[in-house]
Amino acid sequence: MYQYISEEGLYPLFYFTTKHGLQYFVSFQKMNFENAFFNKLYSIDFYEANNQKFFNDPSIEITITSIINQYFKDNPDIILNYVCDSVDFKQDFRQKLFDKWYHNIKSDEFSKVNFQYHIPNEKMIYHLSFIFKTDFYKMDNIIDEVNLKLEAFTSYK
Repeated sequence: MYQYISEEGLYPLFYFTTKHGLQYFVSFQKMNFENAFFNKLYSIDFYEANNQKFFNDPSIEITITSIINQYFKDNPDIILNYVCDSVDFKQDFRQKLFDKWYHNIKSDEFSKVNFQYHIPNEKMIYHLSFIFKTDFYKMDNIIDEVNLKLEAFTSYK
């Protein structure tokens, strides 16, 4: 695992540098849907600063998942949302990678649910994931609430 630095500001930001000199950032941003159920919804974003080629470095996964676990320890009642970036059409790869990371650290205290969202008249499929502690949320409630939000979003289009 790499040593990481935490900065508080507009939203919590963590960063670290790999043995290959790549700098990674991990941030958590509170989402505002004006919905009581999603009052504790946070979006996670992680990326390599210079968009350089990926080196096979297991310490990147270990560091990012450690940051996520620590964030859950500090904020156990959050729902964590991850949307796979689709700008380069590699969202399927990103979803598989994130799923692999989740399964590598899977614990009974967490649940994860994936959604695919297709915007009408667009060819792109968006991948969304939600991770939450089972002490605070039930899978069926998460699924119902996310589906309602996706339906509402579609109707705004």
